[in-house]
Amino acid sequence: MKKSWFVYMAIAVVVVIFSLWEDIYPVKIIDVHRSTDRPGYDDIIVDHFPLTDRGRINWWLSQRDMLKKKYNIPSGQEFVLTVWDVGEGYLRDSPREDYFCFPDMTSEKNCIEKNKLLKVDARYSDKNKVNFIIGGNKYIMDKKDGSMTKARY
Repeated sequence: MKKSWFVYMAIAVVVVIFSLWEDIYPVKIIDVHRSTDRPGYDDIIVDHFPLTDRGRINWWLSQRDMLKKKYNIPSGQEFVLTVWDVGEGYLRDSPREDYFCFPDMTSEKNCIEKNKLLKVDARYSDKNKVNFIIGGNKYIMDKKDGSMTKARY
């Protein structure tokens, strides 16, 4: 009896912590980069991004108006927006490491580790659809009714 009570309490604590994760650690936008050599490509560097695919998509849906107002991204109707994890911050480029670098930065430390959290792709597709790419999954959202379908990427 005591053992099962402990298991139930442990599960309850995990569920509560998981459900409050976004309130405890809100997403922090560290930086925004607009590509100068690829029009329509924008990058956001964040810390404390949601853990689940659904949480990541919901973050984008709830923040897209703010991102447009504050940072003017996405820059058009057809766009690709990539959300990256800040990791250990900006790093100096290295031939031994696989970094993603931002040429718009003049600092020597203008690269981050490649840890792509979310890619929002609204180009080349039906004008009424938006693609969300997270890891090996692709979610296609219909803009008209908000319905979502999942496919392997």
